Order: sequence, then structure tokens, then C-alpha cells
Amino acid sequence: MCSDPECCRQRSGYTIIELLMVVGVISILIALVLPAVQSARNSARQVQCLNNMRNVGLGLIQATDAADRFPACGYYGDGTPGTVGSFRSWVVEILPYIDQGTLYNQWNFEKHYLDPLNAPLGETHLPVLTCADDISVVPGQGNLSYVVNSGVGFSALIAGIHDCPIGPASGKLDLNGNGITCNSSTEGDGTPSDREMFFQMGLFFNETWKGEVRARRHHTMAGLTDGASNTMMISENIRTGYDPTRSQSNWASPNPYLTSFYIGYPCLNGTCSEGNVDYNLANSGSSAINAGIDQPEGSSPFPKSLHYGGVNVGYCDGHFQFLSEKIDGKVYAALASPQGGALEGTLLAQ
Repeated sequence: MCSDPECCRQRSGYTIIELLMVVGVISILIALVLPAVQSARNSARQVQCLNNMRNVGLGLIQATDAADRFPACGYYGDGTPGTVGSFRSWVVEILPYIDQGTLYNQWNFEKHYLDPLNAPLGETHLPVLTCADDISVVPGQGNLSYVVNSGVGFSALIAGIHDCPIGPASGKLDLNGNGITCNSSTEGDGTPSDREMFFQMGLFFNETWKGEVRARRHHTMAGLTDGASNTMMISENIRTGYDPTRSQSNWASPNPYLTSFYIGYPCLNGTCSEGNVDYNLANSGSSAINAGIDQPEGSSPFPKSLHYGGVNVGYCDGHFQFLSEKIDGKVYAALASPQGGALEGTLLAQ
């Protein structure tokens, strides 16, 4: 009982000031907790992305060990009758090593990837091939978030010349700086040819399939003279894989803009002549790591992710780590090259 009349008239409860203070404290707590929750989710997605890449990368290493060579990033016909067209990508080669032996056994290696026998297989969604942070993934399609290291470019048929090294954004490559492109001959001047230097600066290459072989080059584990732990094998690129505007794009396509990542062309003015080599260009501009995030699928073949500050990368010795987008261009180019030491004595050794 309340003996004091004044006490009896007092009502229990919160004042407006107290209520506002409680609401303010709760708001501050929510503001502190939400970023932490979001950060935890981002970290979980990045770990899942790295785990998927690890499985794909180890599949690549197993396929390499089994064949005693790295697979081609893409197989094409050589232009002779019956072998024209696009056959398959590196992903097909590793299917048995990523628990997709059934798909591999159904693949008809005599047919193009768009042949009615192969096309439905290449459209199969394989979760291990995608990153959880890849916002371009389309459910139920042949998505791909991981690409292999192809150095400074790929080879193609240019003006009737087969196996011509070209850059994804720079055109024909004059790597030895002698003014000659699309030609293996250096006319006895002792300078390595563009094709030789091209081979030393990248790990995966386009190759011809069947018929008269016009482009066949590949590395072996033993040939990684810079060291397997110092040679990048695989990276993320969220701007590759399936594109809703192009039904021919999926993980089976050998299109070099979909299979591979490249470093920026390290030579000014389109030629690696004296004074033109600048390795700062290897990680700069539109070819820099994480540049071109907003570009359409297949138009920006350089490493990129939505992880803050860099991308996940796998190396030929089987270790995987986060690579900073601020990495020095010369270091970045050296990691892309499996035989960088062989460039000593050339202008590209600068």
C-alpha cells in the first residue's frame, strides 16, 4: 500500500525522453551490427568462391598430370575441310576431375560445341564453375566465373596467316620489336621470334584440332622454368561465361574472350622496340585488375571480381590466394609468364 497520496498519484512507465534514448541506443546498435553482418556474408561468399576455384584449379592440375601437358584454353579447326569452327574449351578437358565424368563421357569430341549432340551439355549449369559473388550468373545456364592465364594474348588467323599472336585489345603483337608480325622468321638476326616470346609469356593457348595442325603449343609442368609457385594458372572474371544476349556463350566455348584472362600489353605504340617497354601498362587502364566491371560479358578478358581490393588467383603448384588489384605491373607480368627468365637479353626483360 502507498501511504503517501502524492506517491499514489505517480504513474509507472517511461517518459518521452527515456523512450527516445532507448530508440536511439537500439538504432546505434543496429547501425553497428548490420555492416558486420554484411561483412560476414561477403567474407563467406569470398571463401565459397575461393573453394570453387580451388576445386577447378586442382582439376586443371590433375588433367595436366594425366596428359603430361596443360590443356589448350580452346580448340579450333585449322581451316581444312571438315575441321572448320569452334570445338571446345579447357573446361571440357577437366570435367572428369570436377566430378562431371558423365558429362565428359557424353561429349562428342568429333563435333563442335554447338553441335546438337554437345550443345545441351555445354548449357548445363555447374555450380563449381561459378563464384557466389558473380552477379552475372543466370540460373540454369552454362555459367563460368573462372578463366585461365593466357599471358599477353591469343593466336588467330589474320590476313590469311595462321597462328598469328594478337592482343585482346592491341591487335598483332610485335614482341621482339623488329617490325615484323605474324611471322615466325627473324631472318637470322638471333632475335627470338614473336611466336617464341609469345609462348614464354603465357600458359594456355588456342590450338587446332584434327586435320592439318597449324597451331599447337603447350607447356608442361617441367617446362615452368620460373617455378610452378610463381606462375598464375587461373583467376576470376565475372564478365565471362553465359551471356543472355549471345546464346553461343557458355563454359564450353573456346572463344578466347571467354576462356582466358590477359595482362595489359606492356609495349607502347604497338611494338616492343627499344624505349617502348613499360610494364606499368600490364596492370593499368581498361586492362587493370577489376577494371571493366560494368562491361558486357565477354568484352573485358581481364581478372575481375566483386571482392574488395582484388581477385582470387590459383597457381600451378596448387596454392590459391588473394591478389591485390594494386600489384606492380612488372610483378604481375612475371607471375603471368611461365618462362620469364628466357626473356633475358631481349627488350622485354627490362
